Order: sequence, then structure tokens, then C-alpha cells
Amino acid sequence: MDHEASADVSALVAALADPELRLSAAHRLGKLKAVEAVPALIRNTRVRQDIDRNAAVWALGRIGDPSAVPTLRDVASEDEAVNVRMNAIESLALLGDPLGMELMAALAEDPEHTLEGASRYLDLPGMRSLSRGRLRSTKKWAQKRLREIKATQA
Repeated sequence: MDHEASADVSALVAALADPELRLSAAHRLGKLKAVEAVPALIRNTRVRQDIDRNAAVWALGRIGDPSAVPTLRDVASEDEAVNVRMNAIESLALLGDPLGMELMAALAEDPEHTLEGASRYLDLPGMRSLSRGRLRSTKKWAQKRLREIKATQA
């Protein structure tokens, strides 16, 4: 990585501490596959806002650093927001973690059971409820992503 790109990554990592900037910073770091951002992204899996935790787990999956697996496993089973759990599960699967593949298959089979204990879909207007329709779309999403991930890993 050249000096300019390294400075950009450093600025983005610093932006993860700012609630106004962390969402876009996490997405950019994930797209850059910035391994040096992993510790800060792991910290962001514990922030209050669902959307920011969601961005952090998404970025961790795209970066692909195995050091994120234990945190992603915790988020996949314990986060109160369904969408955050789903992205943690997908990130684990992208990392080739067997639990991620197992949970993705379980989502594709029975999302309600797999997501037991989650209290909301995502804390955004119009996205909070865990409706039957959202569970059906979660099941379809998981089936599609599972096929795509298996095809990519084959």
C-alpha cells in the first residue's frame, strides 16, 4: 500500500470513532480490504447504533481477516438486531468459518429459530418489526447467499 492510501486508511480508521462518520468509514474500509482497520471495526461491533454495528460486521467480512472470527461469532448469536446477526453470519461464511456456513444454512431453513432472541430487525424507521414477511425474505436471502458463497468457495 502506498503512503497516500495508507494515510486514507488511517483517516478512515480515525473516522470510526465519530458517530457521524463511522457508517461510511466502515463501508469504505471494507471495500479497501484494509486489514489495519480490523481492531477498530471489532470495537465498532459494540457501538449502540444497529446500522453502525451492521457496517462493521459487513466490513470485517469483506476484509477477510480471520482474527475477526471470534467477534463475528458472538455478534451472529447475540446481537439484538436481526440484520446485524445476518451480516455477521454472512461475514463468517465469507471467511470460510464452518459455524458461518452452518448458521447460513439454518437461516435458509428456519430463520425464526436461528434468530431467536433478537428483538428487532434493524433500529431504523420502518425496519424495527420482525414480521413474517421479513422472516420469509430473510430465508430467501440466506438461500441465495448460501448458493453464491458455495459457488465462490468451490
